[in-house]
Amino acid sequence: MRNDLILCGVGAMGQRIARLALARDYPIRAVVDRDPAKAGIALHELLDIPEPEQPVIITPDLNLALQGEKATVMHATGSFLTDVAPMLRDCLEKGHDVISIAEEMIYPMAADRKLASELDELARLHGARLLGTGVNPGFAMDVLLLALTVPCGQVGHLYARRCNDLSDFGATVLDSQGVGLTIQAFERAVAAGEVVGHVGFRQSICLMAAQLGWPVDRIEEHKVPIVTRVARSTPHVSVAPGEVAGCHHEAVAYCGDREVIRLEHPQQIRPELEGIETSDFARISGDQAIEMRISPEVGGGAGTAACAVNAIAYLPLARPGLVHLNELPLTAPRFAQSPLD
Repeated sequence: MRNDLILCGVGAMGQRIARLALARDYPIRAVVDRDPAKAGIALHELLDIPEPEQPVIITPDLNLALQGEKATVMHATGSFLTDVAPMLRDCLEKGHDVISIAEEMIYPMAADRKLASELDELARLHGARLLGTGVNPGFAMDVLLLALTVPCGQVGHLYARRCNDLSDFGATVLDSQGVGLTIQAFERAVAAGEVVGHVGFRQSICLMAAQLGWPVDRIEEHKVPIVTRVARSTPHVSVAPGEVAGCHHEAVAYCGDREVIRLEHPQQIRPELEGIETSDFARISGDQAIEMRISPEVGGGAGTAACAVNAIAYLPLARPGLVHLNELPLTAPRFAQSPLD
């Protein structure tokens, strides 16, 4: 078991992962972050927790952090495969297992087949494993649906809808959803690739299709503005009636001309001001009609950190190479103590 952890990236999500890993008694051996403001700071100072016997100092030097015996790297630096691949290569070349929360790492073949194959081969060569995980993609709109198909003899269609609140996010995320724009500016930003909506639809679809043995001939995506009828605001943005409060992003997968998967993800600030409840909804259509609703929705931040930390115990069960979530047992948390302790 590679119980020692190396943290790559200690932004908001990396810090969540660090806190949970420490709470679960995983030793953190090294921490790397390329933010100059964090260099030289002890991890416990960044997290504002008691000082351990052996403080771990954050370094911007990835090669330094990767020195030593094989460990598990907890990777939290970006969303897109092409952006994170260089760091992943460095980790795999040292023989370290990697658990990444980059959205496109859930099923990287859907982003860049050649690059994903190269990472797979590199991991196999060095006896390492590379896994992508998270709440969405990674659970709410893919793995959860696959779990709901277990009692089905036939499945004809999968549908998921995740409605969540963007109010806690900063300017970068809000800009990527078009919050605060006029309708016309939103449409221009979508055309220019500036409003990206949700990252990971293609990964979720390809993961589910691969598990079910479905050929997917095409995937269509659509982004439309969520226009508010009331004034909404957060510490980062104010939106007047008639302006954009969020983005409704959907993806539809087809086998031939038949729709087989539909995923909808409306994201907006202050949805409660128009009576909208946040939730996760899933529906399986087949020989059994199965529906599930979770309200409020599964928390994306805390949930993604938990998905990453929970996977630590299960990743060694996989063969070296690129690993997908559907190739592992259910990555439920494994605790050292009974809930009665």
